[in-house]
Amino acid sequence: MRKPFIVANWKMHKTVDESVKFVKAIRDQLPDPEEVEVGIAAQAFSLYPMAAAVGKSGLQIIAQNAAAEYSGPYTGEISLRGLHDLGSRYAMLGHIERRRLFGENNAAVSQKVKAALQIGVTPIICTDETMVQKEVNGEIHYVFQQLMSVLHGVSLDQIRRVVISYEPSWAVGVGQHANATLAEEGCRMIRRTIADNYTYEIADKIRILYGGSVNPDNIKEIMAKPDIDGALIGRASLDVDNFLKMVNYAKNEEAQLAKQAPSKKK
Repeated sequence: MRKPFIVANWKMHKTVDESVKFVKAIRDQLPDPEEVEVGIAAQAFSLYPMAAAVGKSGLQIIAQNAAAEYSGPYTGEISLRGLHDLGSRYAMLGHIERRRLFGENNAAVSQKVKAALQIGVTPIICTDETMVQKEVNGEIHYVFQQLMSVLHGVSLDQIRRVVISYEPSWAVGVGQHANATLAEEGCRMIRRTIADNYTYEIADKIRILYGGSVNPDNIKEIMAKPDIDGALIGRASLDVDNFLKMVNYAKNEEAQLAKQAPSKKK
């Protein structure tokens, strides 16, 4: 069974003080880490103080980006070696905004993914809806071209250790209601692409997140879809109350059902 993974992507929001206060406000109200994994992708300068504030909550502190080189003359870059030393288990790579605004291409993201896997940091690989038709065993399949280009050279052993986030360009940063049916279809086709290029066993175990206009009102519907294992949440994750509602979506649903259940007569 794939463990749900809810990740906040704060982008370029929150100071160090604001970030640490947020962690302290939520750390005792998170779901059991054995049942739901929760993470926050914050700005690089906040990662260390946030990690120190996590306590025993199991909250994952995640980098929003990282360089393909572990060290060297790369002013302003973020070292995966440093992230590993910090204790960051995950790094988000290839986000659509990194591609749009900073010109990152598939080759660059692929190098980062391989560097992360080699040093022991799990890449959360962001991919959009770019697809091509491909014939597999006489059948026409839609293959996620961008994703497979990024995964070129990633071995069977390595692919087991990645997380994928599906970010359709029509849904990222628009603030509109996410379409759960379209989100599921995209995640389902990603899983099929992994199965076609690796194995069905791996495809069944790999976690696929959905990113794009997820909020407290639609997360329950999105998480109910069979091929969606989590969410990468933008602006809706900046508020403590909203974020807690989303990470506790399963618990909130159980509480709501309990309230609606008819009471037994004594």
